[in-house]
Amino acid sequence: MAKPYQSGFLFVYKPPGITSSDLVLRTKRLLGQKSVGHTGTLDRFAEGLLILPCGDYTAFSQVFLGKDKTYLAEVIVGLRTDSGDPDGVVEMDERKSAKQSFLSTFPIQKLESELQTLTNLKTQKAPKISALKVGGKRQSDLFREGSTVEEKERAITIHSVNDIQFTEDGFSFRIHVSSGTYIRKIVLDLSEKWGIPLSLGRLVRESIGEYGLEGAKTLDQITFLDLKGWKEVFPLPIRLVDEAEKKAVIHGGYIWDKLPKADENGFYIVDSDEKTILAWCSYAEKPAHIPYRYRKVFFDPSAKIMFSK
Repeated sequence: MAKPYQSGFLFVYKPPGITSSDLVLRTKRLLGQKSVGHTGTLDRFAEGLLILPCGDYTAFSQVFLGKDKTYLAEVIVGLRTDSGDPDGVVEMDERKSAKQSFLSTFPIQKLESELQTLTNLKTQKAPKISALKVGGKRQSDLFREGSTVEEKERAITIHSVNDIQFTEDGFSFRIHVSSGTYIRKIVLDLSEKWGIPLSLGRLVRESIGEYGLEGAKTLDQITFLDLKGWKEVFPLPIRLVDEAEKKAVIHGGYIWDKLPKADENGFYIVDSDEKTILAWCSYAEKPAHIPYRYRKVFFDPSAKIMFSK
């Protein structure tokens, strides 16, 4: 008996104007999926790549959450909001007068030089307007209620800033950052440093790790046929098993011989069909008395595989 849902990865282009959670819920309803995860949310105003693990593959969400991201950022000169994006409360609007002053102060060579210094940043304080939870409440809600919010600092890496250009509303750039980096906080910090109102007008996530926008579809284009398998998206070394070994694995037993050399994310134990993952395994942090540890066993109770003679 097959599982009543399908497992795989969806590459979706999130439009601006909806939350990542909304997109996940719509995907669940559209495809009738039991579970759909995400690999890093985008703010409501932002757009671009979301990788949605479906079914059993939600087990892999954490791996993708930690991957680097690249973005296209378009900055509005003369406008500053409390959140640094179009959804925030306007704090200052000097767009009519600020643009010319900005261009005279920041010719392209100076703008490029200033933005390149971002690669020196090693830490970042999260913006006060964020979805981070403090005592069970969103930090943004606490801030707008007038509560004192302590900005949490975290380690970040900005690998590169390039493709810097002037635009009709200000300027744009592409940026490659470590997971958890807030691009709108970078813009807010530049606004403070330069003494010029700045905010993001548009933010597009163009890649998550090695995965880009190629093949990403909008929600109205997605079907079951777009579910990508583990071999295409998250391949690892494998150990094929026979029927007796399969029974051992799904009941928590271990295989001791012919184990593959794992990569940093471990290895798979795969059914003899060479398609079905039975377990995701790792040598890291395993007790000494077992050959590996199980990160996830994909046991299908409907198969009713039992030990028998």
